[in-house]
Amino acid sequence: MKITAEPLALDTEIVEMLYSNNRRSLLAAVVVMVALVFIQYDLIPIKVLAVWSSVFLMAYGARAYITIQYYRDHQREQHVQQWLNRFRVNSGLCGAAWGLAGILLFPEANTSHQAFLIFALVGVAGAGVIVYSVDTICSNLFAGGLLALMIPRFLFDGSQLSIALAILFIVYVVYVTIAGRSLASSLRENITLRIASNLDNKKVHQLAYYDFLTNLPNRRLLADRLNQAFVRCARSQSYGAVLSLDLNNFKCLNDSKGHLAGDELLQQVAQRLQNTLRKKDTIARAGGDEFIAVLDDLGRDKAQAVHAAQLAAEKLMGAFSQPFQLKNCKYRTMPSIGICMFYGDESNEAEVLRRADIAMYQAKKSENLNSVQLYDEALHPAIELRATLESDLAFALQANQFSLYYQLQVDQAQRPIGAEVLLRWQHPTLGMVPPNQFIPIAEESGMIVSIGNWVLMQACLQLKAWQSMPWGSSLKLSVNVSALQFSQPDFVETVINTVQTSKCDPHHLRLELTESLIVKNIDDVIDKINMLKKIGITFSLDDFGIGQSSLSVLKRLPLDELKIDKSFISDILHNNSDTFIVQTIINMGKNLGHNVIAEGVELKQQKHLLQKLGCNAYQGFLFCRPLPLQEFEAKLTHIHSA
Repeated sequence: MKITAEPLALDTEIVEMLYSNNRRSLLAAVVVMVALVFIQYDLIPIKVLAVWSSVFLMAYGARAYITIQYYRDHQREQHVQQWLNRFRVNSGLCGAAWGLAGILLFPEANTSHQAFLIFALVGVAGAGVIVYSVDTICSNLFAGGLLALMIPRFLFDGSQLSIALAILFIVYVVYVTIAGRSLASSLRENITLRIASNLDNKKVHQLAYYDFLTNLPNRRLLADRLNQAFVRCARSQSYGAVLSLDLNNFKCLNDSKGHLAGDELLQQVAQRLQNTLRKKDTIARAGGDEFIAVLDDLGRDKAQAVHAAQLAAEKLMGAFSQPFQLKNCKYRTMPSIGICMFYGDESNEAEVLRRADIAMYQAKKSENLNSVQLYDEALHPAIELRATLESDLAFALQANQFSLYYQLQVDQAQRPIGAEVLLRWQHPTLGMVPPNQFIPIAEESGMIVSIGNWVLMQACLQLKAWQSMPWGSSLKLSVNVSALQFSQPDFVETVINTVQTSKCDPHHLRLELTESLIVKNIDDVIDKINMLKKIGITFSLDDFGIGQSSLSVLKRLPLDELKIDKSFISDILHNNSDTFIVQTIINMGKNLGHNVIAEGVELKQQKHLLQKLGCNAYQGFLFCRPLPLQEFEAKLTHIHSA
């Protein structure tokens, strides 16, 4: 198997070897030069010796100068080719300086001194060719410069000895050059093997400790860096912080533009975050669209350290102020950031990261989605409760912990006209869990789909059971449908199968939708409503007035009922604005041909005012609290027999 390495890395090694050998080669060259001048002093004119010495010192002085400049260049790895070319040119000049010695320092009448000159030049040539053999061009330039000037002088001298010396010298240089090339080949293979091994080690290290997409530290390296930060903070008795950063609506980008666009965004986010923090800080990718920053040495005073961490978080926020330029579009996004402070080595890595995540999720749930949240110990019990509910909710349906409550709906004469199904969760250890605690968790986790389908089936079975009751022939049952449940591709099929399986009368089933659902994909909503209305199911718009639906959207929806949100009813007796809004909703519903029902009616005065405003259907504590099935049926039986 052929071992390969990056050409730039190989050239870097070669240049480093050439320059690192300069000190010894310079010293050896000067020793030989002094010896030649000393030996030939009585045989060669002083001027000639001075000329050659000057040429020699210029060539090797230039060698010393470029060597000094090479080691002063702190970015020499980026200028490898320039330094290699300079060394090659200088090698040719040094070879020419020695070749010039063969011309100027050749004592015509003294064969012993000629032999000494040849001996000196042979040594210089052999050493030079071997030292420069790692780069063939350098070796050839040095030997070529020496031979080109010296050999003609020996050959043209005409004596048998000089010719023989010249031939022997050529044979020697050729032999040394061939041997040098073999040595150079082995040397290059060794260098290549070492570089390839280093590259493999770097790749293994990169894969083990760095995220492949962003090149940021991964969770493994993050843990190491965090523990190092604990040690440094303990040594300096100062505070540090972990910042958990999560992009908002990242899934929407993946869904709309594809995963390649999502990957491109993550790469650009990583680059901006790196450029924002201090060099000694760590920014890592924890997975998905979540990033973790580790800051240490924020100060010995906790308030000062908290302020520094919040400033760092604001700087990270600032990195998102400009849109990201993706291949096919510009994209804007902002993060939510959670902060957890730590002090010294008393901190626990897993706990600090968990608390930073908790703070980040709190930031996501705040009114200002793109916010910074500091972990608050006071919130810990509530957060722990949520974690418990989220874990236990996954098994609640299988464990039959859910039950249905029913709240009566009446007309203006307070006669029963229907009921709303309300879900309740009887936790085995926590008791009755309020819906506003577990419903949002079910929606975020996606469990609301299976729970919602169960509620729908139970409601339909109850409708079937009530058909035989004297008070049940005209009673309508309203069932809330979550946005996620309604958006399922098989929602219509599921509802139809549920109605058919339960054998209930679909004309008595009313599905309640929210405004947040209808503004997302109005055409799909209309199609699904129309398909279900064909079998007799009716539809109500729940919590009307607090959403974002426009009149243009509302008039297109084939609804049967508008339900006025209880937030408008609670203060209707004292707030003229609420009274005006309620009046407007009632008029709007009548003009669109919809029934109107008000929820949250608790006082007789509220009911009288609503009746005066034209609302003829009500739901609230004034008439009936939510009741379990047996109590609800008992109440209806009592009303019917009264």
